[in-house]
This record gives sequence, structure tokens and C-alpha cells, in this order.
Amino acid sequence: MLDDDVSQCRQHVIGYHLAIDRGRATTGIDAFTDDAEFEIRGERLHGRAAILEFLTRREAMPDRQTAHLISNEHLVERSADEITLGCLVLLHLRGADGTYDLEKILDTTHTLRRTAEGWRIARRTSRPLHGPTGGAA
Repeated sequence: MLDDDVSQCRQHVIGYHLAIDRGRATTGIDAFTDDAEFEIRGERLHGRAAILEFLTRREAMPDRQTAHLISNEHLVERSADEITLGCLVLLHLRGADGTYDLEKILDTTHTLRRTAEGWRIARRTSRPLHGPTGGAA
């Protein structure tokens, strides 16, 4: 059973992805610290302003309808003020016919830091599960 801190961290990770999938990506900014690092498609964004800019661009793409499915969740590391959660994110993209196709699988970690406002994502890294050339089964 998950303890309360891990459960709260998990809810921030899920909530951020749900905001994107529901077309309200900018509301996901509340999950991040002011100095958060965010890795997306090999690019590193630093700070809430840069992350919000990315989320604003994403929200402005209503034709890109996604479903992020989180799998293989696990606790990577824990201290009094930081919790790192790992997971696979299965990114599905909705096609013109209304069906969802798996676009990619991402090996993702979220490091959350305890702040005065509660737990917030301080660092997000995400890489293709098997890299550009594939990997072992």
C-alpha cells in the first residue's frame, strides 16, 4: 500500500497527464515547482515559464488528441524532501477515424520535491523505451 506522500506525488503525475489529455494542458503547470526541469523530445525546459510556454502551445493543438496511459509505476528513490517515481507512459494518439493508436512508449521519471504548497514536480525526464534502434525483448 502506498503511503500518503507517495500517493500525493502520484496524483500530481497523473493529474498533469490528464490535463493534457482533456485539452487543458496549461492547468498542469500547478504540478511543477518554480525551478522545475522538464525534458520533452530531447529538449530541456527550465522553470515554470518555459514549461507553461510548452503547455500553452500544446493546448493550442486541439486536433492532437492523446491518451497517456501510465504503467509499471514504481518508487525509485525517497528522502524526507524528495520522491522519485518511475513509470512507462504509453502515448496513444487519436486518429481521424476516432480510434487510438500507440504512438510511443516512454521510460519516464518524475522527481517531486516537498514545498510550502505541498509536493510538486521538480524534474521530469522522458526517453523512448527502446531508443532509436529498438531494444531487447
